[in-house]
Amino acid sequence: MSDFSYHPAGDCVPDRPDLAAALDAVNRDLAATLPEAGPMRLMWTPSDDEDLPDQYHVALPDGRRHGDVQDPDAAGVAEAAQETVQAVLWQVWPVCREHHTGVHANAGPDEWAVWWCRAGAGHELCEVGELAQTLPGKQRRALRRKERRREA
Repeated sequence: MSDFSYHPAGDCVPDRPDLAAALDAVNRDLAATLPEAGPMRLMWTPSDDEDLPDQYHVALPDGRRHGDVQDPDAAGVAEAAQETVQAVLWQVWPVCREHHTGVHANAGPDEWAVWWCRAGAGHELCEVGELAQTLPGKQRRALRRKERRREA
């Protein structure tokens, strides 16, 4: 099964490079902060009714998921991934290291998704896909070493 699939298999899958890029960014964040979850995949369920939109889901590698991508954009994919982690794995993800609270996906100024912490006056944690940059130095260096070994 591909990273972008649905059941039943056999029909054509829509070409959505924007959603694939958003999923890649979410998977970078998962690899950096919650590697045991494994890479998520985007699932698509075509609508039987032409008046209703197709449904998109972000699922764990084994297909378990929760909820739908409400807005098929980068922030919607990140939010759906977050819901799946919370509902299926029972874990708050991602977490602001400064406030120790869960953060939320929002559309940033350039329409790319950002992780936003609502604690205090609220602040942008980072762009979705850049959580590795928020890790403490030792963890960040270990992650870079692991990536270099994988590339070699």
